[in-house]
Formats: sequence, structure tokens, C-alpha cells
Amino acid sequence: MPRPKKQRLKQRADGRYRCRYHGQDFYGATEAEALAAREEYKRQEQAGELRRRRCLFGDYALTWLAAYKSHLTAAPYNTHARNIERFITVCEDRPLQDYTPTDISGFYQRFAKMSASTIHSVRDTVRGVFRAALADGLIDRDPTAAVPLPKGTKGTHRLLTDAEKELILCTAHRLRAAVIVMLYAGLRRGEVMALQVPRDVDFDRKTITVREAVRFDTNGKPILCDPKTEAGARVIPMLDVVARELRGINGLVCPSASGALMTESAWKRGWSSYLNALGVTDNGRTRHRSDATWVPVTIRAHDLRHTYCTMLFEAGVDLKTAMLWMGHADQTMTMQIYTHLSDKRRTEAEIALRNAELQVFGGQNGGQIPSVEQKTIAAQGL
Repeated sequence: MPRPKKQRLKQRADGRYRCRYHGQDFYGATEAEALAAREEYKRQEQAGELRRRRCLFGDYALTWLAAYKSHLTAAPYNTHARNIERFITVCEDRPLQDYTPTDISGFYQRFAKMSASTIHSVRDTVRGVFRAALADGLIDRDPTAAVPLPKGTKGTHRLLTDAEKELILCTAHRLRAAVIVMLYAGLRRGEVMALQVPRDVDFDRKTITVREAVRFDTNGKPILCDPKTEAGARVIPMLDVVARELRGINGLVCPSASGALMTESAWKRGWSSYLNALGVTDNGRTRHRSDATWVPVTIRAHDLRHTYCTMLFEAGVDLKTAMLWMGHADQTMTMQIYTHLSDKRRTEAEIALRNAELQVFGGQNGGQIPSVEQKTIAAQGL
């Protein structure tokens, strides 16, 4: 078999030799130097391709987390770390280049029955890793691009009624103080679980200082950490109803039976017990399985915080101050509540105005004109 012909290079006018490979020029004082430069480039190219093929999602995701998310407080940082663990558990820890849009779609569908916020959180983590990998040249295409998300469930946080607020004030329970702090100071569950008296409560200045929060690890054990966002560390004016509830407490506002931080399961049991206590107060009797007339009370912890934000709006507190007291990192969440309430108030004002017009002018030919509410009900078929 004949040997391959050795490549001969032409000498340039400046005396150097040049060869090309994949559009790249390589030079040398001699033919051997130019060819050696080309071969070194090929070697590095092959090594880079080998690195691309061997780079696992898990290894790169940890690098991404340290490089792009190190500025985050503990709670959102750990959320990204948990999402990375979820992805590896479902899709296995494979080379980045091996994942397909079908893999990503299948992973997202695992969360279809969860809240929309959880789905978006998972998407932000996975998409962030693959976009960074694409920018670093470790993959040729982003498998998360154009992958649709399941809708998930919408949040149903609601405003407590006056009757429910009165019910809270009339019911004794070991979670009562924590509930009143969430309702009348807007603290998150994790924030109220970390709250201590007198460390965080100034009765003279009538303020509550949020310094820490509790989150749960994968086993449901409590971990003391920074608030959810940097804005979460804040000072809130303390209303008298809260001050009266906190006086006499020394230590955690929401402790476990042993006086320590509550676990996730302890909180769930405590909340279920609290709702039952509200039901006993509301129904005037304890619940029996055979009692079909007993009406349960259904309140979620975050409904208390939502109600507090509504109270700020009703009190005329401006958006920037409300955002500060709520501990929102940006005005998006506060704005959503304020905009919704503004639209509701505007609609109620329009209904009141039109009904006032009907009362003044009456119907044509002396007939009675139905109210705007009646028209709305009729149109909805109710």
C-alpha cells in the first residue's frame, strides 16, 4: 500500500510557511513548525470534544450554581440546589450533550399537578444550567428551548372575611400568637417560626424586626437561615393587637412542644389542630364523624399574609412602603395584589354609581329597572 503523500507548504513572501485546517491558519518558520502548530490545534480540539462528551449535568450544574447564584440568600440558593437534585433523580446524571427536548418535557410533566410557581422555579433552574452550558460551548443546542410548560395549579390565596378575623381573635390555641403575627404583621410562615421575644420585638418602639427564617430540609427538619430575599430582613410597625398577644412570651413565638424550632410535620399537625379549634369555636361544639352539619374552617397560612397586604391597601399605604413591610424583593408581587384590589374597588364604585342612577331616574315607562348586580347574575345564569 503506497504511503500518503507528504503535504508540501508554500513559503510566503515574509519567509514563513502557512497551512490551513477548518478555516484556521497556522504559521511557522519552517514547514515542520506550521504543521506542528496545526497538529497541536487538532489535539486540543479533540480534547475539547472529549470534555464536552464527558461533562456531566451534575458536575456542571454545581459549577453554574457557584458562579451564577452565589449572591443569593440561603432560601433561593437551596431551591436551585434542590431542583438540580430533582432533575438528576428523574433524568439521571448524564453528559449535557445527551439530553433532548423530550427529556426536558418529561421532567416538567412530573410537576404538572403542582403549583405554577413551583413549575416556573424548576424551569428557571434547568434552563439556566443549559443556557450557561451553551454559552460555554459544552453543548451545540439548548434542549430547554421552546419546551412548553404544564400550566400547574393557580394560587388561591384569598382575603379573610371579618367573621374569620373575629374567629381568630376569639380562639385560644398554641399557634394563636403566630397566627396573629402573620395576620397583622404580614410575616411568612418561616419568618414567624424564627421570631423570638424580646430579641426581635421592641415594645417601646412598637416594631418587629425580621432577622431570620426557618426552612425545612428534605427530611422536614428545621434549618435557621436568612429570610427568603435580602428585602426579607426588615422592620415592621407593630400594631397593638400584636403587642398584646406577644407580651408575656419569652423565646420563640412558635416553638415545638419541647421549646425548639418546629419540624415540618409538627407544623402541619399544629395547623390542622388550629383549624379544628377554629371550627369548634365557629360551630359551638366539637366535631363528630356522624355530624354532617359541622362546618370546617378552611384557612391557609399564606391567606393571613395576603390579608395583611390587603389591609395596607385599604389603609392607603403607598406601594413602596407596602413592598418594604411585606419584604418583597421587587414590587411585582405587591403590585399584583394592589392592582387587583384597585380594579375591584373601581368595579364596585361603578356598580354603586349605576345603581344610584337607577334609584334617581327609575325605569322607562315607570317600570322597575333591575340593579347592575341582578343583570350580572342573570347574564351568568345564576
